[in-house]
Amino acid sequence: MPVPDTFDAFVPSNFADLFATAEIPPYIGLTELRELERNVVNKFQPSYLHAQKLCSKMILNHSLRCYYLALAILQSFPSKTPSIPQISRDELIGRVYLACILHDLGLSSHEEAIAHPTRDMTFEIHGGILAYEHLRAEYAPDLQLNNSQIADVAQSIMLHTVSFQTGLSSAAGMLLYVSAFIDVVGYDAAPPNTKERAITHDTVREIEKAFPLDGMTLRFGGQIQEMLDAKPNCLVSHSTINEGSTICGSVLRRPRAPLGNDWEQPGPAIPAVANTDPIRDGRPQ
Repeated sequence: MPVPDTFDAFVPSNFADLFATAEIPPYIGLTELRELERNVVNKFQPSYLHAQKLCSKMILNHSLRCYYLALAILQSFPSKTPSIPQISRDELIGRVYLACILHDLGLSSHEEAIAHPTRDMTFEIHGGILAYEHLRAEYAPDLQLNNSQIADVAQSIMLHTVSFQTGLSSAAGMLLYVSAFIDVVGYDAAPPNTKERAITHDTVREIEKAFPLDGMTLRFGGQIQEMLDAKPNCLVSHSTINEGSTICGSVLRRPRAPLGNDWEQPGPAIPAVANTDPIRDGRPQ
């Protein structure tokens, strides 16, 4: 996969501005994406296990789709812009993996998440704090992650539903936002002349085939409505797609199904065989 060795550490927060000058990327398959990640995220397996414990299979698959979508979007991501600080490719992929795999802990129905004192906050901040505490406990004591790295991942999670129109976001934060937007709201809902510059539809379809939606978009509408009823001031309620169109409104206009057991059941168990295909078990090897 021909991607640069560094990327802009801060990029435009506006979806359209981010990809305004990007060239239309070629199709890239999961095999190439897995080659790109292979030597980067093995050390973060504890975070996969943590997400698996707290999240349903549906949410875990959503998180993995976001991660692979983000890797594919790297083909179109700004790099070596004059005067903009750079972040190495491996460092960025590590942060993106953690942000994606942990970004929906705030939607967990696991007792550990429900009992947390931040449960009454909007789910993005609640989940960001859960992720922050996990990252501090797991990686800070041995200096595997420093304060800045942990802060970037946690803040990216806290802001991943917010569509800022001006200013800059961290590279990891914007990759999480764009990939989650495409996966939840839909490829065709992206601003005009941007989706084709971010990622090909064929790549999106291949990722969805490997990590099935399993009716997520139908059930997510119910989850959004419950959230709006309980917390009318939640962050996602403020996010727009374009003038006069909100993310919540777009999701709620889709057909909805009741939340079922597959929403609440824990994620798939990790197979006992160590050398498994990462597409089957969801873990980069």
